[in-house]
Amino acid sequence: MRGTTGNFIVIDGANLAWGLAQKLKSRFTSKTRVPMSAAVLAALDYEPWRASGFTTHAFIPREYVVGYVNSVCDGGGLSTVNAELVEYLGKGVWVNRRLMDEVDAGRLTLVSRDGVDGRGLRKADDLTILTRAKEADAWICSNDKFRDHRRERGIGFSSGKALKEFARLRRFDHNFLIPLEDDVISATLEASGWTPKVGASFVENYDGPQRRVVPEREPDAPTPYHAMPQRVLPVYFEPLPTDSMKTARKTYLERQGWSVSRIIA
Repeated sequence: MRGTTGNFIVIDGANLAWGLAQKLKSRFTSKTRVPMSAAVLAALDYEPWRASGFTTHAFIPREYVVGYVNSVCDGGGLSTVNAELVEYLGKGVWVNRRLMDEVDAGRLTLVSRDGVDGRGLRKADDLTILTRAKEADAWICSNDKFRDHRRERGIGFSSGKALKEFARLRRFDHNFLIPLEDDVISATLEASGWTPKVGASFVENYDGPQRRVVPEREPDAPTPYHAMPQRVLPVYFEPLPTDSMKTARKTYLERQGWSVSRIIA
C-alpha cells in the first residue's frame, strides 16, 4: 500500500467482524456473538469500489486468524466454532483458513497485540490502521471514530486535533443488510440442503477439553445463523457516509446555490 494515494481504502477488520456479529445477534435475538470473517471479505470484495478504481486492504489482530477458539473469527467457543472455516492446529490453537488465504494473497495484514509488559496492546491494530492510512492518504472503513487515540504520539500526526480532523475527513461508516424475512430464510435453508458443522465435535483432530462425540447436531440446538453461507443467508455490506460527510455535502450544495427542484401542482 505504500505510495498509494487517494484511491486506497484501509479496512478495520476487527470492527467489521464484530459489526456483522452484532447485526446477526440483534436480527435473530441470538444469545452469542461470533466475530465474522464474512464481513472482512465483503468489504475487501465490494464491487462498487473495484469498479471505481479503489484498492482495499484490511488489518486485523493476529488472534482473530490464529489463536484460541474464543478469539478467532467464526469461532467464539467450542459450541459455536464453524468447522467449515476454522481448523484446529493443536495445543489449543485454531486457525481461520478463509482469512489465512487472504493473508497469503496479500490483502490482509495481521497485527500483533503483544506488549513488552506482558499485558498486550489492544489498541495496536487501531494505531496501525491510522498510521498506514496517514502514510498513504487513504480512506478508512470503520465505525470506530478513534477518539481514544488522540493523545498518541509517533503515528504520523502532529497533534490530537490533526488526528481528529483526519478521522473526520477520511473515515466512513458501514452497515450490513439482511434483506430476507424469517420465513423466506427458513424456506431457503430447507431447500438448500445445507447441514451446519458447528461445534468442536465436527473437528476430527480436536483433542482438547469438553469434546462431545455426537453424530449430528441436537434437535434443540440454536440455529447457527453465524455459520450460514451466503447462498443460504444473504448478507450485504454497505459503506455509509458519516455525519461529518453529510454536513459537508449539505454545506457545499448550499454554497453552490443548489436546491431540490419541486413541481407545484
